[in-house]
Amino acid sequence: MFYLDSQLFKDEIEKYNAGSAQPNLAVGSFEKFRIPLPPLSEQTRIVERIGAIFEILDKIDTLQSRYAANWEALKSKIIDAGIQGKLTEQLPEDGTAEELYKQIQEEKVKLVKYGKIKKQKSLPPINPEEIPFDIPENWKWARLGCVATILGGKRIPAGRKLTSENTGHKYIRVSEMKDRSIITENLLYVPEDIYPSISQYIINKEDVYITVAGTIGREGKIPEEIDGANLTENADRIVFSNLDQEWLIFCLSSSMVQKQIGMLTTQVAQPKLAIKKIQEFSIPLPPFAEQKRISERIDELLTAMDGH
Repeated sequence: MFYLDSQLFKDEIEKYNAGSAQPNLAVGSFEKFRIPLPPLSEQTRIVERIGAIFEILDKIDTLQSRYAANWEALKSKIIDAGIQGKLTEQLPEDGTAEELYKQIQEEKVKLVKYGKIKKQKSLPPINPEEIPFDIPENWKWARLGCVATILGGKRIPAGRKLTSENTGHKYIRVSEMKDRSIITENLLYVPEDIYPSISQYIINKEDVYITVAGTIGREGKIPEEIDGANLTENADRIVFSNLDQEWLIFCLSSSMVQKQIGMLTTQVAQPKLAIKKIQEFSIPLPPFAEQKRISERIDELLTAMDGH
């Protein structure tokens, strides 16, 4: 059996194959195959040795799979530790998250006044039952919609298709949203004649995306070279100021937020994450300076792991 599964046997097949449109192997050719024939007792020892090696290889495969799973679990724990304030020192000179929160609210009022954003409905306060862990004293629990604005993307009109012709109007689909960034090699474009109807549904390099249909809860940022590209209806754009972009991406990818996403999207046959639900995400808000230290520390640790 092991001989028939060996490369030597496959080489013999190639040598004697009839080479027709429907390859076949004549009995006479088969009889000519070379076979390295050991004594019967050694055949038995070879079989036992190969079986023992295969058993070892199976164990290695199992351990490698388990190690890979633990590797991803370890990355997740690093992100969670950072989001909980366990990787950084809280410094008095950072101020408080309450002060930051007030600054963001004041900025939002100005943006509404000048027509930059629409005034949104008040969001419910965070209940004690929603708080999964303790945070440092100078942090604050907040609704995502209170510190950022969530805007939807837009599909092209029914009956129309994107084009590979470079019209200058790039269109980002969920399939291109990977590794907290965008895969830009095969981007498609919005045809020139329909661009005016969806021109306002874009995403900028300062924003963060989150996928809301199909693959739900994937997050990242836009590379500078596609700044201002059109955004699919299956993802939303998170717009903010006075928040660190990298920290926000890590926060959204944390198990705490992903658990909230899971609870919201397992209740319907074809789940979609509504903007209202994203606004209601509860997040632990640190002062801005500490946000930057957190994202830098997480990135440092993840980079070290990937390079190990």
